[in-house]
Amino acid sequence: MRAYLLILFLFVCPAAFAQRTDPLPMVQQKMQALKWLTGKWQGTAKIMGQDGQKQEVKHTLELANKLNNTVLLLNESAILGQDTVAQNIGLFGYNTLQSKYNLQAYTKDCFYIDAYVEVLDKKLIWRIHLSGTVIRYTVRLNDKGQWYQTGDMSADEGKTWNPFFESTLTRVK
Repeated sequence: MRAYLLILFLFVCPAAFAQRTDPLPMVQQKMQALKWLTGKWQGTAKIMGQDGQKQEVKHTLELANKLNNTVLLLNESAILGQDTVAQNIGLFGYNTLQSKYNLQAYTKDCFYIDAYVEVLDKKLIWRIHLSGTVIRYTVRLNDKGQWYQTGDMSADEGKTWNPFFESTLTRVK
């Protein structure tokens, strides 16, 4: 019994007393790459309808730093006339355990989104896989400093892409 306790002590104690590193500075540094997204953005978006016709909607997006600058809170809506056609709430963050950015969001239609995110210089791409379809959104600042976003869909795992969304927003605060 003593041998068992000694072995247990030798394996458990170093793990219990191992020095833990504080992830806060590293996560804050990683989130600096998304700083250009923060603020309130407004403008219009063109969405391809099921009938193949483009509809123009009022598109509003707000991204705010939260939790000591470790996540961006996303609040998005698209309005056509008096109808809210899209509304999303989500979080952009950095997962230290997997060493990657992520986006988790909920839609007004009760969908949960867990997106794969690529962060490039002043460019952000996120992909969502839904029932054999890949949806890809790409955001960048255009020459006027506006939020320019496109949305594409692929039914063949990214071999061919079909555009369905385009938005140009201006920062209002």
